[in-house]
This record gives sequence, C-alpha cells and structure tokens, in this order.
Amino acid sequence: MLYHALNKIVKRFPDRLAVVSGDHSVNYRELWERSESLAHELKRRQIAPGDRVVILAQSSIESVAAWWAVVKCQAICLNLNEKLTPSGIEYIISDAAPALYLCGTAELLHQLPEGPDHICLDEFNWQDLSLRASNNEDIPCSAETTVACIVYTSGSTGHPKGVCLTHGNLFSVGNIAANGFRLTELDRYLMVVPLHYIHGLMMLMSLQLRGSCLQFMNSFVFPSAITQALKKSRITGFSGVPYHFTALMERGKFLTTDLPDLRWVCVTGGTFTPKRIQQLQDAKPDTEIHIAYGQTECSPRITMLDPSRISRKPTSVGSVAPGLVIDFLDENGNSVEPGETGELVVSGPNVMHGYWNDPENTSRVIDEQGRLHTGDLAYIDDEGDVFIRGRVQAMIKSAGERIFPEELEAILNKHRNVESVAVVGVADELYGQVVEAHVVLSNSEKGDIALKDVEAFCLEHVPYARAPRRYRLCSEFPLKANGKIDKQRLVEQSNGL
Repeated sequence: MLYHALNKIVKRFPDRLAVVSGDHSVNYRELWERSESLAHELKRRQIAPGDRVVILAQSSIESVAAWWAVVKCQAICLNLNEKLTPSGIEYIISDAAPALYLCGTAELLHQLPEGPDHICLDEFNWQDLSLRASNNEDIPCSAETTVACIVYTSGSTGHPKGVCLTHGNLFSVGNIAANGFRLTELDRYLMVVPLHYIHGLMMLMSLQLRGSCLQFMNSFVFPSAITQALKKSRITGFSGVPYHFTALMERGKFLTTDLPDLRWVCVTGGTFTPKRIQQLQDAKPDTEIHIAYGQTECSPRITMLDPSRISRKPTSVGSVAPGLVIDFLDENGNSVEPGETGELVVSGPNVMHGYWNDPENTSRVIDEQGRLHTGDLAYIDDEGDVFIRGRVQAMIKSAGERIFPEELEAILNKHRNVESVAVVGVADELYGQVVEAHVVLSNSEKGDIALKDVEAFCLEHVPYARAPRRYRLCSEFPLKANGKIDKQRLVEQSNGL
C-alpha cells in the first residue's frame, strides 16, 4: 500500500528533490532506485513478510531508502534511537526478535547484540544495477491492516512498549498531515526530529506522499545553524516540540531573521505558552502557526488547531483530525457533556494495531469498540476545539482536591516574569500529595523574591486549596530524549533522589 503510493509519486515527480542530507541529495527516481537495490538484497537474504528489520542510523538518504526497502519486502521496520542505553537496546532486540540489522556504520553495529545478519549502509553498493529489481516486477500491495513498523515508546515507567502501526495507519496520518499543511511538490521541509520518533515518521509519510523535499538537520546544538538553514534552503515548513521553538527564539535569532519562504510551523508534543505564540505571531505574521496533539498509539495525530483560531484559543489543541471520532468519558465510562472534563478516547484509521506481543497492555488501552483510551483528561468546547487538562495518572489528589497540572501551568505562565513552569505532585503523609511548581524565570528576574511574586499572582487566580504549596526555582528543566520536560525527574529531585 505505502510502496504503491511512493511509486505514484516517483512516476509524477521523478526529478524532484526527495531528500537532502548535508552536502548530498537525491531526487525521487534516485531514492526509488536505492530502495529497489536494497529491497532486492533483503529478499536475497530471505527477508520475508512479517520479519522484523532494525534500522540503526542517523536520519539520512540511506536510512530513508532503507525504510522503503523494508516496506517493499512487507517486513516490519524498527527505527532505533542510537542514543539508547545498552540495556534499552537489548530489551527491544529481545522483545522484537529481528531477522536483520541495517546499520548506518560499522561503529553503530557494535551497539547491537550479536545474532542476526547485518548490512552496513555506508558500505552497501547502492549503484549496483544488478541488484535492482526489473521494472516489470510487480509491486506488492500490502493490506491496510499489515503492520509496517513498530515504534517503541520512551518507557518512562517500566519497559517500553512496541506500538504496532499498519500501512493503513501511516497512509491515513500521512494524508492528514499533508492536507493540514497543504503540502505540494513545491514544499521543502526541514526535519530536526529523528525518524525513530513517531512525529518524524509521520512527516516522512506526509512529505513523500506529496512529492515534497525533506531536508535533515541531525544536530540541534547550535539553534542559529537551524535558522540559517531555514533561510538558505528556502524552507517552507518546520515543526518540533516546544523545546525546539524556545531554543530557536532565545538562542537561534529565529525571531529577528527574515524567513520569507517559511509558510507554516507546527508545535506539538507539549505546552507552548500563549506568550510564546504571541511572540511568534508578532515576528512572523505571514507564517501559519499550527498546534497539534497526538500519541504514538494514534500514529500520532489526533487534533490540530486551525491557525485562524490560535489568537482566540492559544491554549487549545484544536479540533479532531478528519476521519477520526473522539469522545470524553467519566470514571464510569459514560460520555460527558461538552465543557465537562473526561478521558479522551479516539477511534478511526489512525489507531494502532496494538502493542507488539503484549495483548494484556493492548486490552487496557483499546476497548471492545476499538477505541483508544489516551489517558488524557480533556474537554471540548461548543466550536469543537479540544483543551487538554492533564494525564489521568498525572492528576494530583491533594487533601481531597483533584488538581490538573496543566491548568496551574497555564495560569502561572501568564505571569510576566515566568519563562517556563512545570507542576508536579509530590507524595506527602498528611495530604497524600502536595502540589509543587518548578519555575524558570526570565533572565531579568531571579531569586526568592521573584518567586514570592509568582506565588501571590497564582493565589489571585486559584483558591488556596488548589494552589501549589511549594515553589522551586530552576535554571532549566531536565528533558527527555524527545525534548519534553522530564517531570518524573523533577519529582525525584524533590525527593532528594
């Protein structure tokens, strides 16, 4: 299914740039030829439909060609994070039992347990025409329900879970994103999110289902280099988590650099404050700002906020994506009315096939009606826009009060001197949990005196029983590998761990 879709693009736009990585680039015809060469070699090594194939490589032309080669063989792709700990890699390899490793370099191969056959992509002869399948060879058409890849979650608690996404899942979400951003063959997108993250994979699908150009930047150490790449390459689209945009705005000269080709940006994977949104709007009035929400288990897109509504609803994650259906359930599984908070559940073509080799956890999140229980508490307004209030598991219960961290964060972020804030619940013998706010202040405001002002501001908007009992000043937040704030680490720091 997916390979057929790529074939149509190759026939329409053979000479269009497909992938740019560093000083190297390929058009769609060349990308197709590379994927054909590697697919032929995979079949020669008896890779069969349903076999798992690991790709451990930086985002590159070779890793994209490898992805499509695995897809053509109807095998199941596992894009692994090369920064995983040895124990993390060992667990995934043991769980998925791959038949083959595709490594970017021999050095990366050393990170993997011994066992399966392997190919080093930097040593593979991509130009060997004898490896290419005949132009007359039939292109396999995988069913919508055929699993295309397994994306392992970050596993903040316990072992990571392998999210099985099908050809239908990826085709659906690719079209949703492509339509939402109005992608065409004229678009150029700069990717800073690795392909082993679901957002990176979604963008790969959306771009290559439209014949757009994908340009990789594998390092975010120097945000100013990202800004210069946006300008020099005349990039039309860019997306990332709030951390990426904050770094670009603070250290990357993003707000002051003229970027006339940048048609749209998208912020996903966390809260982007109204103050930041306003800064973006003021600096880039001709650039559409999209806010999106999703989960790996939903391929990931669930909602998108229309840019025309962002000024009125900067704290919303938008309306449900086309083709999906959402509902909001109370603790008894009954639907709640618009405006009332409940757990967000979603059904439709984006919902995962299940967790790899884990029917127990699958049944916990996908009910008998095929609905995915996201674990997020949210409500919907009368215009159909969704507002996230927090995670079911992250909801703080203090002295009988049910407190949503995101609700307090939204209030505290309105303070003129608050740069960023993270609210967590810390175990307490008397209250069960106490609410603790970790605050990063702007450069001009430091110290306990400024924190007292933030505390007083919060009490003007929140009853004392629901307000944070403790405030901690931070210079920066610990981050997960995906750029999100590591709240578990904040709790551990509060407990002296």
